[in-house]
Amino acid sequence: MSSESRPWRRPDDKPVPTVWRRFEGRRPMADGKKPRFVVQDVPPELDDAVMEHMVTHFLRDEPVCSLSGLRDEPDSLRCFTAIWRGYLRQRAALVALVEDDDGVARRVIGANLTKPECLVDKDKKEQVEGVACHKVFDAYAYLMSRVQPDVFTRYGVDCYLTALGLSVDPEYRGQGVGEQLLRARWDLCRALGIPLTVTWFSARASQILAERVGFETLVEVSYEEYGEPDFKKSTTPTMKIMAARIT
Repeated sequence: MSSESRPWRRPDDKPVPTVWRRFEGRRPMADGKKPRFVVQDVPPELDDAVMEHMVTHFLRDEPVCSLSGLRDEPDSLRCFTAIWRGYLRQRAALVALVEDDDGVARRVIGANLTKPECLVDKDKKEQVEGVACHKVFDAYAYLMSRVQPDVFTRYGVDCYLTALGLSVDPEYRGQGVGEQLLRARWDLCRALGIPLTVTWFSARASQILAERVGFETLVEVSYEEYGEPDFKKSTTPTMKIMAARIT
């Protein structure tokens, strides 16, 4: 760990967008063809499309956000989307695009809102508004408080890649898009010199993907144990903080 940490800034020699992954889907679509995908950084011109995707799909499907009713509470929705915009401004978030028949990747069909979390910012708190938004971030803070020693000390790093949302359009689930978005973190982190990635995984599908690509579980808490009445309805048994060294 360096003796001095500075706020993170994407190096000027790492252009946005950089394409990290190109791959073919696992099964044919209605037209009989297997789709082709690109995973790259989110450039400014795709910010709005990524936000629309996350509000439409992630907030509806992710257990904690869905069960807290975040999408239907204006203050919480405004707060959460503002935090996502802050992630996007770091220019280290990932988007999956499907290629058209002409080979041009245009349509957003998945995203992972990643960003560097640095030791210098350890004590900074997100400005949270709205009942539902507080429920989400309180749960995250509780899980992170259970990681002892903290991530920076445990792994001897002063920066890691975190995330606030992994989502794939239902039309393209089962094609390997979520897995490739997670694997692209290795490509991104290597390029940016970030030695670790750490994330809260709250849905069983994303937990399985994380295990598959090499994440280890640091903390696991059942929704029943956590005690928030709304969250006890989750069909996923537990919430996890998971981490992976970048090798």
